[in-house]
Amino acid sequence: MPTVTLVTPSFNQARFLEATIRSVLLQGYPSLEYVIMDGGSTDGSVEIIRKYEPWLAAWVSRRDRGQSDALNQGLARAEGEVVNWLCSDDRLVPGALHALARFRAANPDAIAWAGACRTVTIEGRSYYTNAPRGATREELADWGRSGRISQPACFFRRDAWERLRGVEESYHYAMDFDLWLRMSALGRFALTEEVWAEETMHDATKSFGQRGRSLAEVHLIQIRHGFERVALERMGEALQQREDMLARHPAIRLKTQLNLWVRPFLDALRKPSR
Repeated sequence: MPTVTLVTPSFNQARFLEATIRSVLLQGYPSLEYVIMDGGSTDGSVEIIRKYEPWLAAWVSRRDRGQSDALNQGLARAEGEVVNWLCSDDRLVPGALHALARFRAANPDAIAWAGACRTVTIEGRSYYTNAPRGATREELADWGRSGRISQPACFFRRDAWERLRGVEESYHYAMDFDLWLRMSALGRFALTEEVWAEETMHDATKSFGQRGRSLAEVHLIQIRHGFERVALERMGEALQQREDMLARHPAIRLKTQLNLWVRPFLDALRKPSR
């Protein structure tokens, strides 16, 4: 079995953190390296981490420059052949790492291995399951349509991560999407519908609570990777959806809709990329 390195970036997520840690440590996987990068939490997270310190490869609690910075710092420590990160409100399902090892053995030439991810409510009720689709760079570029990979269930080779020098730290919402596009130029993604992880849907998450800013960053990344046509098509569709919603609900002000999506996109365009 390959050594697997997992990094959990976290900041003030005490209500979810212990379940995340236990989902990793209770895998019963013999070749595991687990690192926790806490951003200086003040909500009791550090006390939770200390409970599990004997089973961790490393952990820190100090201020960082955001999630992308924490990921790059954490995975710089990695010694595993296969790596991934697991946010502090996500979890691995039982047996996920053993399933990953079997799938990797069946697809040794792949650069990444992606399973399905189940979205659940805070109460643990299953909401829906996203199976990965679209393994080519062109398919992945049309994010959410022809291509889609759920980050908690996507593991990749450490040497690929090192060649790409980690995630782009100027991105705060769709750094995984940018990574997949860059990584797809190095090799193929092997996909399976087997569920390996689950993510929690709640208002504080970037994906759900800050949907407008997340989509804006996705479109910016599409443009920067040369997929302007796809970005413009998806932006046009999003604007049309909002116009339709305004027609059905005239009390909703257009300014509110612009602030949710268009303004974050314009702001992102002004930010330089390394």
